[in-house]
Amino acid sequence: MNLFRFRLLWLASGFALAALLWVVLARDRGGSSPDKLSPLSQSGIAAARSARGASRAPKDAAGSRPSSVVPPAPDSEDRQLQQLRRRVQRDNAIPHEVVIRFQSAAAMRDFMRRAASRKIVVLGRLDALSAMRVGFKDLESLRDAVGTGVTVYDNLDANYVVKTPDFLQEEDRPAGVGSASFGGLGFLDAIGAGGDRSTWGMGVTVAVVDSGVENHPTFAENQVTHYDLVGGGQPFDGHGTAIASLIAGQDPQAPGVAPASHILDVRVADSNGVSDSFTLAAGIVQAANAGAQVINISLGSYGDSQSVRDAVSYAESRGATVVAAAGNDETVNQLAFPAAIPSVISVGGVDAKLQQAYYSNSGSGLDISAPGVGIQSAYGANQLVLGDGTSQAAAITSGVLAYGISNGATTPANGLTWLKEDALPLSQPPDRVGAGLVQTKSK
Repeated sequence: MNLFRFRLLWLASGFALAALLWVVLARDRGGSSPDKLSPLSQSGIAAARSARGASRAPKDAAGSRPSSVVPPAPDSEDRQLQQLRRRVQRDNAIPHEVVIRFQSAAAMRDFMRRAASRKIVVLGRLDALSAMRVGFKDLESLRDAVGTGVTVYDNLDANYVVKTPDFLQEEDRPAGVGSASFGGLGFLDAIGAGGDRSTWGMGVTVAVVDSGVENHPTFAENQVTHYDLVGGGQPFDGHGTAIASLIAGQDPQAPGVAPASHILDVRVADSNGVSDSFTLAAGIVQAANAGAQVINISLGSYGDSQSVRDAVSYAESRGATVVAAAGNDETVNQLAFPAAIPSVISVGGVDAKLQQAYYSNSGSGLDISAPGVGIQSAYGANQLVLGDGTSQAAAITSGVLAYGISNGATTPANGLTWLKEDALPLSQPPDRVGAGLVQTKSK
């Protein structure tokens, strides 16, 4: 009996121990409800859920479970840095610079207050557009200065490199399609501008937003008014002088289409012909404020700047029309900016056989073409040059517009329609030559 009782006691103890172990295991498996856990255990819930989720992770193709841990979602500050990086670090953008547009003067003042202690440098202001050019050391400083006063997507943009197109010289011209020269001054007859043009452009002001216009003998005394947005007494590169002479030159060796027009020289590019989108926008605003009816831009960029778009709209609201070169990069479906802006009159180049010039950009927004191969113009202080480019084509078109406005054939606002109506149709499609070759026929 004693032996029997001992065995019975031993079995009962075993069952009790098994029951206790079962309870403990059930608790470890989450059998208890979370609301009965102590506050100290709340973090344990998250960890346990995470662990259970990982234990149920799908197997990869080899049958093993992935060992990497999914990184946590970025917080709001990380997301804003990502947004800033996407806006700022773009092709053709100037490193460590942005252009910020403010919704109010108060927002601009608030930004400047925060920027003062965060290594942010104000490089320029354009009050007409409520815009500011800003230099920054790192994205974190920029993010902190931006704060809540600026919507990152809408009001902050990269500052893009802008430059004069390559000034193609006669010796660089390839043989083949689109390379027939106008022989220096033949472009005038091609557009119907032969003969006496002494009064063409009278009373019309044309702005040349470029690399600066020098005092070349082809210009009459007081015919050119100068505005320098570059400063520093930098030497000229000759490009702006060439463009201005094709619009308003009076010398028979460097003639312009509209020699009676007045030139506003708005310098935005340095001695290498390089500028930026903020300075270009400032130049457009300056030209509009100074009373330009036609604004010629024979430089460009492949960065689509909102500040430049705003400046074009500002100029149009003040009665000006903007003419821009399509670019010299032989692109198939991309015009340079600002020519790619829909309201800007975009101009491509053609050769003497009325074929698209060998260098001229193509695109669905191309409006019109003008002579652009073997064009003679002023250069420097007292030189002449024979060159190719959409720069020259745009200048010739601006001269035609000045002529049309001066004789009442058109207005700045209706300029594009007038140009297209009078254009000489060409054999190539519109994305290569636009509506055709610009002409000086008046209505």
